[in-house]
Parts: sequence; C-alpha cells; structure tokens
Amino acid sequence: MDLAMAQRLVDRRKAAGLSQEALAAQLGVSRQAVSKWERSESSPDTDNLIALAALYGVSLDELLYGEAASDADSSEDGSTETVYEAKEAEDSAEHADCGDKPLVDISLARGIHVIDPNKGEEVHVGWNGIHVTNERKGEEVHVGPDGVHVDTLEDDGHSVHTNDDGTVTIDGETFSSWKEAHDKLDHHGKHFHTKVGRTWNKFPFPALVTLAYLVLGIAYGTWATGLFLVFLIPVYYALGDFIDQRHLSKLIDVVYSVSAEAWFLYMWLCLGQPHPAWVILITIPVVKALMRWCRKRWKHRERA
Repeated sequence: MDLAMAQRLVDRRKAAGLSQEALAAQLGVSRQAVSKWERSESSPDTDNLIALAALYGVSLDELLYGEAASDADSSEDGSTETVYEAKEAEDSAEHADCGDKPLVDISLARGIHVIDPNKGEEVHVGWNGIHVTNERKGEEVHVGPDGVHVDTLEDDGHSVHTNDDGTVTIDGETFSSWKEAHDKLDHHGKHFHTKVGRTWNKFPFPALVTLAYLVLGIAYGTWATGLFLVFLIPVYYALGDFIDQRHLSKLIDVVYSVSAEAWFLYMWLCLGQPHPAWVILITIPVVKALMRWCRKRWKHRERA
C-alpha cells in the first residue's frame, strides 16, 4: 500500500474521532493491524476496505484513490461532489486557522477526542475506554473493558497487555498474574535472564556504600572525599546488567559517564582546577549517542 493511501486512512480515522483501538474493535481486527495499515506496512483486505468505506461514509474509489477519484466522480455527478468538496475545503480552512493548536471534538456518540498536532499527541475518551497515543515517541496506552495495553517503542521501552484469561503479557512473556510478574521483574520492568544477574541486582549495594562512607568518615575523617563512593552505585548496577544481559554498550555508557563526572568533580573540588577539566563533560553526550547508535544497529541486525 502506498503512503498516500496510508495517510488517507489516518486522516479518515481521526476525522471520525476514532482511536486505532476503537477502529480495530469495530472492524474486528487487532490494533497492530490498523497500525500497520497506517504505516503502509500492509494493506486492508477487500472486506476491511468495504467496512472502512461504509464506516467513513465514502466510496471505495475515494478511499483508495483520494482526490483523483473525487475529481473523476465530479464530472459525472457534480452536485454531490461539489457539496462534499466544499465541506472538505471548509474543514481544511478551519483546521488551517487552528495552526498547531490542539483540536477538540466532543460528541455523545464519539466521546471526547483531543489532538495536539504540535506534540503529535492524541487522547480519546469514549465508550470503549481511554486511549492515549504519542506518534512521535511511538507510545500508546489503552485502558478499557478489554483490559490494559501499554506500548513504548523507544529504546528500552516495554509492552504490557492484560489478557482475557487474567494473565499478563510483558515484552512478549506471559505471566499467570501480576504477582508472578512482580516476582520475576524488577521495579523498572526489567526481566532477569540469569540467577547471577538477579542476585547481583537484588543485593542492597547502596546500603553497603552508605556503611562504608560512615566508617571511613568516622575512622579517617574523609567526609568530603568519601562522597565519591556514591559514584560506585550506578557502576555496580551497570555491571550487574552486563552480567545478566551482556549489553556492553550500556556498560560503557554508564561507566564512562560516571567516570567523567567523578573526574571533573575531583579536579574541581580537590585540586581546584575546573578549567580545562570541564571539557570532559562535553564528551559524555557524544559517547551516549554513539552507544545508543550501536544498540540500534545491533537490534536491527538481530531482526534482519
């Protein structure tokens, strides 16, 4: 399916005040199927095209070919299409006047629908529940009678779905209950792949650092320099993640950032040389961007 038709499907759905979840429910398909249509990754079959045209109150030709079909039809039946085109022009002018301001539609049948084109956000509150999407970040949240669905497509994002049988699916793994998911995942939703990784991350390392700081302060009076022990905490957990998942880029990301910050503070507070030590801080976002690029390349290679 071409991009023009995909965009028409997006425009028609939004004009009807429907979220992807609501449209999928009416057609009897999955929300992922609707999302793929609107990203031009797949095409609706004939039955779904007929259903879409009927739902939006347009002909199949108009849904498939857009304005070109409207122009062709206008030569045969000028009155009907002229009225429709005039309404489209009026709507376009109205939206153009709004600029990047949020668009609000309130209807008893459709519910409350708010679109913020400036932020790429969309909120729909209707009979089928609450649906929130952020197209720019690839985030989507749905809460309704059919359960809770959360999708975050960014790096390190998560997908959470409640199922009809009471189970919970998180990042493709199904748990018998929320309790089981809580027992196997940490508070960030990260799944431990090894017992060593789980044990490492569950160890109360911050408490150990606090105890070491107090001992060094009381015994040697190193209250100021002892604060540098705090930098060991993110390094410890980054090392635990590496042991559990073998993500070298994340380990380098954290260790380099923490080391650079600790070195700058040492040069500034202990040696009184903030300049040119501050230059090291500029390299942190560069290294982070490089490691993020490496992770994306690696994920792309795994999917291929």
